[in-house]
Parts: sequence; structure tokens; C-alpha cells
Amino acid sequence: MRAKITSITFIALLLFFFLFVVVLPKDERASEKENRPLAEMPEASFENIFFGSFTTDFETYLTDKVGFRSYFVDFGTKLDKLKGIEKEESEKVVTLASGGKLVLSSGKIMEVFKANKDAEIEYISALNKLSDELDCEKYIMLAPTQLEFDESEYRHYADSQKETIENIYGGLKGFKTVNIYDSLKENKGDYIYFKTDHHWTQRGAYLAYERLMETVGDKATPLDEFKHEKLSGFLGYLYNQANEPTYSKFADDIEYFMGNENYTIQAKGPDAEGNIVSYQPKIYSIPDPSAPALYSIFMGGDHAFARIETNNKNGKTLLVIKDSYANALLPLLTENYEEILVIDPRSYYGKIADLKAEYDIDELLIVNYVFSTTFTDYIGAINKIL
Repeated sequence: MRAKITSITFIALLLFFFLFVVVLPKDERASEKENRPLAEMPEASFENIFFGSFTTDFETYLTDKVGFRSYFVDFGTKLDKLKGIEKEESEKVVTLASGGKLVLSSGKIMEVFKANKDAEIEYISALNKLSDELDCEKYIMLAPTQLEFDESEYRHYADSQKETIENIYGGLKGFKTVNIYDSLKENKGDYIYFKTDHHWTQRGAYLAYERLMETVGDKATPLDEFKHEKLSGFLGYLYNQANEPTYSKFADDIEYFMGNENYTIQAKGPDAEGNIVSYQPKIYSIPDPSAPALYSIFMGGDHAFARIETNNKNGKTLLVIKDSYANALLPLLTENYEEILVIDPRSYYGKIADLKAEYDIDELLIVNYVFSTTFTDYIGAINKIL
């Protein structure tokens, strides 16, 4: 009798899991909270299953597909609080349900970076394969996060981002490295990072733009030639992760700088059913005054593929392979390129070989924040488009 009850219970749990993973739709709130596209079902080909990354990609897909994912994450974090295990050091370090840590200090919420040597090797290998695919000038910028430059006692919780960046730069073939680390460090007293989000502000992205143009041999448009605008009341991804309501008083401003507005932009990506559709986002997606300010003001968020055409008739086409850190940088790049192609490998549906057959690519730019070099799913996504 007991064995029968156990079997019925097991079957019921399987059905329950099936309901939350297969039947219920994706929790789009999770995508907004985590500032990334949710994983798509990987292609179940013979090559992917036996020689590719199908198992890893499918595991990521199942995790992302769980119904009400964002609510479970919130509940898990609150449960940890009740257990009294999520904070250390006078309630200044928060341990998340995922195992990651956040530092809450001086009105800022900052991610704690932990190096991943195995992932570094995989990241270098993926980019070197990409370098072999493209015959053009190639540039890479890896952006550190603000805890790297924080002078509080909590800096020692993190590994050195500078060391990771230098290790990766040293292992790459065919890339010119863009030293944005020093520019950010020299200006760490300015508002170059959000207080409640893991991204840099557009003021921080502008420093990267300046250094890129210096490396390329072009001229950056001076910041005072842009039209300066600002939104208030932004509470970012890290605020949601930390679940610390008192930090709402440290809500961010989102500055944005309007420059070259003579452009068109076309994007493509998978819809909810997996079909590739075209649409027209904006370089700056300004919300309704009654709506909350979001990081998606820049480029309208992440897109699998976007093509920006400007009135700069200089014949220069730039391909950007990126994570969400690039979104605040891309509007600035419209000042210097006639055409910008943008790929987010996490959701891109094609191959680099097909792209280079269609477009004459003059320059390649990799824009990642240093955490992306530790994420095996992101590295797998780069490999998938090669």
C-alpha cells in the first residue's frame, strides 16, 4: 500500500512539474526583473544532442520556463531572510538564493564578482573562433562593475576584475583591446554606475565610447554637444534581487544624451511562438511620464538582431556582439558609423557566416560586462552562432 502511495505521489509531482514547465507560459516578469531574454528551447538535432551543448541549453531553458519564476525567486530570497542566513557583516552583505552575493553599502547595491577560470578559457576559445570567422578590424571592451572601484571594507569579498580582464585580453588572437578599465577608475567619483542596478550609466558608457574612438583612430563627439535629458525614480535589477525596500530611497536617475537623431533602426527576433518577426524599436525608448523608468530606455532593451542606419555617409559598418551593457553605448556609436549591426547571442537565431555573406563588415566590437565571461550559458550562446 505504501509503495502504491509513493508511486502515485511521484507521478503527481511529475505532472505538477510538467504543468509549471510546459503548460504555463514563460514568466515575462522574470525577463524584466533579470534584464535578459529568457532562454528558448534548443534545437534537438543529432549534432547538438551528441556533440553540442543541448543538455546545458535545455537545462537553462527548463529553469527559465518555470511558471511564475520571478515569484519563486522572490519567495526564496525572503525565505532565506527568515532563516537568518542571507546577511553577514552587520547586514551589509546579502547572499542570494542563487548563491551569489550583493554588497549593500553607502546607498549602493553592488554585485560580488567571483572569477571562473574554466569559463575564462571557454570564453577566450569562443572569441578566437569568432576572430577566425571574420576578416576585419576587431575590438573588445570588457567592462568592470562598480564594486571593483569601491573603497569600502567590502571590496575584499570580490575577486579582481582587473586580473580577469587582463587574463582574457592576453589570451585573445586578432583583437585590439579597449582599455576602459582605467577610464572608469579615473572617473569613479562621477555618476558612472547606477546605485540600484548592475549596469553603468550612459555617462559611464560615454567614457567607453571615448576610449573606443581613441583606439579606432576616430573622434568622439564631445559630451557637451549632446542634448542632456534625465528621468528619475529608477529602481534596478539589483534592487529587485536584494529585496531591501529601504533602498528605494536611493532610486537612480537615468541620464541620456541625445545626439545624431537621423537614423532608422530595424530589429528581428523570436516571438512567443518562436517565429522570427521584424519590428522597429527606438534608440531611446522614453516611457510615459506615469510609467516607471527602466534600463530598457536604451535601445528598448535587448534584441536578437538590430540594424541601425545613420546619415553618416562614411561607408563604415560596425558589428557589435553584446550583452545588455552595450545598450547604453549603442546610441553614442551612431555618431561615427553609417551602419551598425547588433547581435545578442543569447537570442540570435542565425550564424555569423550568413551575416558576413550579407553585409560588408569593417569592424567588430565585443561589448561584455566582466560577469558575462563567467556565464557558461552566455559563452555557449556565442559558440552557437559560429
